[in-house]
Amino acid sequence: MITHRIKPNLMKENAMKKIMLIVLCVCMCVCYACEQKQITKLKVMSYNIRHGEGMDNVLDLSRAAEVIKEQAPDLCGLQEVDNTCLRTNKIEQSSYLAEKTNMTGTFSKFMDFDGGEYGMATLSAKPIISTKRLQLPDGIAEPRSAIIHEVQIAKACTIVFVNVHFDWIESDEGVSSRLNQAKALMQYLDAINKAVIITGDFNCSPASPTMKYFNEQGFEFINKGEDNLSFQGETKVELDHVIFRNTNDIKIKAISIDLLEEPIVSDHRPLVAELEVIY
Repeated sequence: MITHRIKPNLMKENAMKKIMLIVLCVCMCVCYACEQKQITKLKVMSYNIRHGEGMDNVLDLSRAAEVIKEQAPDLCGLQEVDNTCLRTNKIEQSSYLAEKTNMTGTFSKFMDFDGGEYGMATLSAKPIISTKRLQLPDGIAEPRSAIIHEVQIAKACTIVFVNVHFDWIESDEGVSSRLNQAKALMQYLDAINKAVIITGDFNCSPASPTMKYFNEQGFEFINKGEDNLSFQGETKVELDHVIFRNTNDIKIKAISIDLLEEPIVSDHRPLVAELEVIY
């Protein structure tokens, strides 16, 4: 009987090939895992609460609190917020809403008003890493600022969330004022170079110079469709928006956007957007 012996060198060579193949497979799996993107859902809300005074002229901030609580947003921008003003019974409205919704509240003052302060606020259910109250160019009738948060929306993902309430004057002066406020905001945002979501009462339509400017700066506008009139005063117009800008590492995708049917609580309808953040 003839037997064949495998040379020791050949056996070593085959073993090394197997080891190299295993190492290569492991490396490919690790690289594939590293390249896998993660997705987190994010619910963003904007609500001009008219300091809690409804269309029925009843002052009742609890109604706005219930609307927000029912929607359970991750991040919420509030406009027309009082802080210890006489007309609203000296209540710290941002603190009240934060307590009622179990969120973190941040107030930003525009000006002294009626024995207290008038401005805007944010509510966050996500951890806030940093907060900037950015002073914007004064409006025609009132000062303005923006609240800028860096927020941790997932374990390895942070974004910037901005709440705005631009100048409300309708004249050409008002158009110029809103655009100047937008440019001041962009100067700050460009310096930090992070994925950004801006929401609020922009006091202008999607076709306005201000919104066109944001589009030129790389922001995507979430189209509301036919039901888009967010201000429900005598003249119904589209003033409240959600826009976002991506980075190479973080991509934001709009899933849905809705204006809620709340005809009494405020002269603005609550705006709620569902987003996906890919990182």
